[in-house]
Amino acid sequence: MISSKKQMKFNKAHYLVFCFVFLCGIGASVALLFEERAYVDSNQKAMGADFTDKLNDALRQYTLELTSVAAFIQSNKGEVSESHFSRFAQNLMMSPGVSLFFAQYLPIDKKHEYQLQQRVLLSNPNFKIFPDGDREEYLPLTLLYPDKIPYGYDILSSQYRDLESVYLARSSYALAASMPIALPFSNVMRNKQADTIILSAPVYLPLDSRVYKLTDSVGFHGIVGAYFNVNSLLNFVAPSVSGDLFYRIADVSSDEPVWLVDSTRGAAWDEGNYETHYLSVANRQWRLDTRHSVSVWSRGHWLPAILAFLVFTAIACFLSFYTRKLSLTYFSALDAVNERIEVDELTGLSSRYHIQHTLNELIGCCEKDDKQLATLILDLDHFKTINDAFGHEIGDKLLSSVSKRLLSILPDDAVIGYLGGDAFLVLLMQDDYQDRPSLDIVATDLIKKISQSYFVEGLTLNIGCSIGLALYPEFGKDAVTLIKNADMAVYQAKTLGRATYHFYDGEMGRRFARNVRIETRLRKALQTEGLELHFQPKVDLITERCVGVEALLRWEDKELGAVSPAEFIPIAEQTGVILPLGDWVFEQAFRHIKEWEEQGITVPPIAINCSAAQLKRVDFLPNLLSLLDKYKIDPSSLEIEVTESILIEDAESCAELLRQISRLGVKLAIDDFGTGYSSLSYLKDLPFHYVKIDQVFIRDIVEDRKHAALTHAIVSLGHNLNLKVIAEGITNIDQLIMLQEFGCDIGQGYLFSKALGANTMGSDPMIVALNEQEGLDKQE
Repeated sequence: MISSKKQMKFNKAHYLVFCFVFLCGIGASVALLFEERAYVDSNQKAMGADFTDKLNDALRQYTLELTSVAAFIQSNKGEVSESHFSRFAQNLMMSPGVSLFFAQYLPIDKKHEYQLQQRVLLSNPNFKIFPDGDREEYLPLTLLYPDKIPYGYDILSSQYRDLESVYLARSSYALAASMPIALPFSNVMRNKQADTIILSAPVYLPLDSRVYKLTDSVGFHGIVGAYFNVNSLLNFVAPSVSGDLFYRIADVSSDEPVWLVDSTRGAAWDEGNYETHYLSVANRQWRLDTRHSVSVWSRGHWLPAILAFLVFTAIACFLSFYTRKLSLTYFSALDAVNERIEVDELTGLSSRYHIQHTLNELIGCCEKDDKQLATLILDLDHFKTINDAFGHEIGDKLLSSVSKRLLSILPDDAVIGYLGGDAFLVLLMQDDYQDRPSLDIVATDLIKKISQSYFVEGLTLNIGCSIGLALYPEFGKDAVTLIKNADMAVYQAKTLGRATYHFYDGEMGRRFARNVRIETRLRKALQTEGLELHFQPKVDLITERCVGVEALLRWEDKELGAVSPAEFIPIAEQTGVILPLGDWVFEQAFRHIKEWEEQGITVPPIAINCSAAQLKRVDFLPNLLSLLDKYKIDPSSLEIEVTESILIEDAESCAELLRQISRLGVKLAIDDFGTGYSSLSYLKDLPFHYVKIDQVFIRDIVEDRKHAALTHAIVSLGHNLNLKVIAEGITNIDQLIMLQEFGCDIGQGYLFSKALGANTMGSDPMIVALNEQEGLDKQE
């Protein structure tokens, strides 16, 4: 039964269901929230990256235009007029807000000449290079587009704010960008905000163009410049960018960043939720921060998360209600079922589950009070026969009658249960450790009273029982062990002849453990070639010549040592290992016959013992025919020995099989004759060639007149039925003489030879003598 604590837990199950589903809803909603937040962040990153790419493309366009102007002046070898320069710049410039200039290199000795020339070209008699002052070289503004800055301004003067970029462009032969500055020329409008960028590119003339041109020693001809306001750059870029984006730009080439522009006026950057990108402008490094113009919560689509929370909450309420209703129904049904679980419906006794539970409780009581507990398993004898003869309905009613009788004859404090099949479990708790004879009396009385007749549906039925007993705490301290040991004991009681009882003891446990170990190791031996066939000669008692050999199985195990066939063969028969074991014996015997033939060794017919289980297999004869064909063996070189038991169990089918085997030319022998259910009928009707007297008669044939008389009778019977008689287990000369007097045909035993290994067959004296005789017979 389910305990009250467990029932209380089940009564709270609907709360757990509600909490679980509700928490799942919260989890799903939070997951959706995070997913939407991740989408918004990803969108913000993508927009920032797109804006950065567009800004970078615009700056690259500026640098390409400036480089084109420098290439234009260089390709014209420095001979570019103002109008020519203006037309080229007008056609080239695709970016609005950019102004171009060219400052020509001028050494000090050419200053006066340059000023006179420019006064004429510009129609300005007051033209001069400024700021004033003598310098070794000058870079006056010579070409301008559009005309927003004064001609003649020297960008090599110390007053020029981007003098550093001029030197950098001239010395590095590459494009250089200025740091953000106000408009650097002194005679135009001044801008206090540093948001102007100047790009400078050097112009160098080739060697053949320097003769009449103004250049320095390495061909430096001047500086081409382009300047633009960052706002004009953004006006060119920003229209292609979503209006949902805030941005700010800073020059971070130095330790202190110079902020160029901020679309938010600085109010939206305190939260820190923005993306930062970097781009390179000539030799300068710019930083670009971007973020959505509205908050994350304003941009996200949060309805799915809210709906998920509401749906899960509704499901939690529904499942909680349903679980509550289901648990109430379950426990009301469970209370009704528990009674049926605890009581077996067929017998009215405690069920297997309940009596095992009770056994555990009684063990606890015995341990606490230092009492003894007897566990009895009562198993009906030959119950299957009644089931098969009268049907299961009669069998069930007989079980019910046995149960009622058990209740009437056992004491009131005995616990009686039905284990299933035809087995019952009885528990007897004793106040003190009583002597074993008291339990003997209980078991004997039980067997006697259970075995009395039953009247079922007009039938008088008789059935016996066997009992196995296991005692707590001596032979088991838990329910599983006690039931297992009692079951072993009842099995032993049935082995002893049924209708008896047996107490479990330690030796029985060790014996069962060894049997299990033998079975396990035997299965492994079949795979690892741990088995071996030996062969014991059979001798004609008149000529004392070898007329056959018997294949005997030997097993030497690494863990168990030498195991006798008398021990492992019964275990193999009980566990089914006898079938693969028998196949192995047949295969090995045929293989040895083939090997001996190839070595030129003549071996008489080999007798192989065949178990009842093997003969019952429908494929026994096909397998035998397959082996004969595989090894090309003459069937006359084979004998098969069978026991009497198979003839009793299934006489008709067995008789037909033996006739088919005999027709092949294989000799047949009855093994262990006289120890089983000997019957003259199958000796008369079946095609046997030999009858084999068991060694239990031969062992005492000299000392025991009864054994001698039985042996003599078997020999006479065999001869009268035209059968040859084989005596096994001959160990001394007296036994041999008596058997010769009885007229026994063939003998086998240690007196003649022990069983020989397959490799020593060729050197055995009897086999050698047989081969020599075969040779003489062939010569004659």
